[in-house]
Amino acid sequence: MVQDTTPSDFIIETHQLVKNYEAVKALRGIDLTVNQGEIFALLGPNGAGKTTLFSILATLRKPTGGSATVLGYDVINDREAIRKNIGIVFQEPALDSRLKSFDNLRLMGLFYGLGWQESKQRAQEVMKILEIEDYADRPPRKLSGGQKRRLELARAIIAQPRLLFLDEATLGLDVDARRSFWDRVSRLSDEGTTIFLTTHYMEEAEIADRIAMINEGNIVALDTPQALKQQVGEGLIRLETENNPEAIDWLSHQNIQADDSEEGILIYTSDAPSLLPVLLKNLPQKVIRAEMREPSLEDAFLTLTGKSLQHNKHTKSKS
Repeated sequence: MVQDTTPSDFIIETHQLVKNYEAVKALRGIDLTVNQGEIFALLGPNGAGKTTLFSILATLRKPTGGSATVLGYDVINDREAIRKNIGIVFQEPALDSRLKSFDNLRLMGLFYGLGWQESKQRAQEVMKILEIEDYADRPPRKLSGGQKRRLELARAIIAQPRLLFLDEATLGLDVDARRSFWDRVSRLSDEGTTIFLTTHYMEEAEIADRIAMINEGNIVALDTPQALKQQVGEGLIRLETENNPEAIDWLSHQNIQADDSEEGILIYTSDAPSLLPVLLKNLPQKVIRAEMREPSLEDAFLTLTGKSLQHNKHTKSKS
């Protein structure tokens, strides 16, 4: 449950945050706040700046300019204070494959400054909470992808952090494993943990209280999932014709606003059921594909940027 906040209650706050990698401008002046107890999602395609922002807030990289505070601490000057109060699940596995799952957790507890007995007790507690007791004696290399992710999550919450960072935490998991992972994250939020996550899966972002859409180092929109979707209209018609440019030209002469995107022709309207049959009957160009539905976060992102959330998804670049 999101709590009412004043500026002093912000768990994360950034002002004109900039990060450059030589000639690459990864972040171009980011302003955002994250409230205590909320789930906050950073949504965007690969290369948009998600992981760069995540890494700065988690004190793993230093910004080029601007400022950022986490839990009231400065990300440059108070790194140790921040690290004692956060948990992190990275894109890439951070488990020790040589140790048993239980020992991975107990060792992380010791790293956080817990005593030997306390770290053992917490390891037992989090394994029970996340329902992974059955493979306490198995090393990570003998676990499935979903089991490893739950173990990573257990490792991140071993010291009961106030803030949990999740960077593309379900990358590579199947749908069922992702659903199971986010169910457990939602329970942590219900218990008061603030969640900051990055993702390019719109269904994952839907669980957030608020979403910041990021593209090319800029925040292009920030609101609740429902409010973001409402920005593009009440209904969506998506068309693919034998000649999209000519179809869009015809539509403009009919005073119908249409966007030419990489996903096809997009028409946002308050009365899609009535408009679609008219278009199918009267469009001079042959319609190859037609779709009608409510707008999604993907559609909102397309409208704001002209790009899909899956844009360049195989590109290896700074994100």
